[in-house]
Amino acid sequence: MKVFSHDQDELLDYYYEACESVPQWLETNHNDIQRFRDELAAHIRDSSEGPYASETQWTTDEILRDLWFDVFGAEPPPDDPYPVPGERWGRHRMTTYMEDIPTKDTARVPESTRRWLAARNVTFEDLAAYHEPGAEVEYSRPEPPGFRRRLEELTAAGKRQGPAEGERAAEARADLLDAQRSYRETGHEEQAAAVDKILADREPRDD
Repeated sequence: MKVFSHDQDELLDYYYEACESVPQWLETNHNDIQRFRDELAAHIRDSSEGPYASETQWTTDEILRDLWFDVFGAEPPPDDPYPVPGERWGRHRMTTYMEDIPTKDTARVPESTRRWLAARNVTFEDLAAYHEPGAEVEYSRPEPPGFRRRLEELTAAGKRQGPAEGERAAEARADLLDAQRSYRETGHEEQAAAVDKILADREPRDD
């Protein structure tokens, strides 16, 4: 599936502009944006975008939920089996669009960004709270119980194919463990705890 890039800095300006332009694009179906919206919603509903190389299927789906929020707004995609509670966005859960918005000198924030925030009911106070030391933040949520069984059922129904984890997911876990050990050895307990949560959220919870 073709999605907006999260990895290349040179495309970030286009990403921001695109996120702000989507309401107008939907009115005219610019570049068939309505089909993209339907396709993204289906991938989130059916876990049909296979896991990215270093991710599990669950964390891949969570990345797509972040993308949906940035592009299409706070209303969850239709029939999302695991919607993100609206109050989590901005204050506890960050996305590509929000992460660099100024929260101290807000006079620098353009009107287009203010409209984007207002449409999603996210405030500058929410964004500032996310960056406070010791804030309760989430990079994704814990993989829910029964999720892997759900994947098996979706695969059997022909709605998805592929594994539950990307080909380098085990390598990514090992890298996270190395980072956690390094943080602890250097006394960075808060960062070590954050890595511990990331690792825990990636673990299957099927009975």
